[in-house]
Amino acid sequence: MSAAGPSVAGPSGAGSSVAGPSIADAVALATWAHNGQLDKAGEAYIGHPLRVMETVGRTAAGAGVDVAHARMAAILHDVVEDSDLTVTGLATAGYPSEVVAAVDALSHRDGEPVECYLARVAADRIAVVVKRADMADNSDPVRLARLPAERARELTIRYAGRRRLLDDLVVRNNAVVRSNAAARRLPGNGPAAGGPQDHGAGHEGT
Repeated sequence: MSAAGPSVAGPSGAGSSVAGPSIADAVALATWAHNGQLDKAGEAYIGHPLRVMETVGRTAAGAGVDVAHARMAAILHDVVEDSDLTVTGLATAGYPSEVVAAVDALSHRDGEPVECYLARVAADRIAVVVKRADMADNSDPVRLARLPAERARELTIRYAGRRRLLDDLVVRNNAVVRSNAAARRLPGNGPAAGGPQDHGAGHEGT
């Protein structure tokens, strides 16, 4: 990816403002990062993160996560994998820490087993919402119909298995969170009287 594109904050330079980059900045950055890239059906790749962002906009609130942060993570979810952009660069540009953490969780590492990848995703609530939308778009029958039948069948089976694995990991994580929260409520396990409160108790993910 050429370094001649927009700043990490986007062409408006919003990364230097107090408010930080906007959704529009994130869309512009993703559009630049995926410029010239095609999906499996030969369509412009940017259509995929745009559709994922649209889906996340409808599902994030029901999942109990910040909608703006989730939409921003959705549009940026492939930029680290598919361009020279880095997680550190996104953080330096002022993208919210929740967005940066989700993008990091969603970015595959070289040679990483899918189980390890999805375990990391399952530990971040925003990443889970984005990944579910990502897999739904990748397994959309309308999109798969443009591929050879055998390839479409292979992808359908692959994403169905990964959805089940992600759901299992999320259920397991939630059970651990509930167990830990219950343990903290046991007599003698709470904070000392007058001591600092554990504001992280009951928070799922990062």
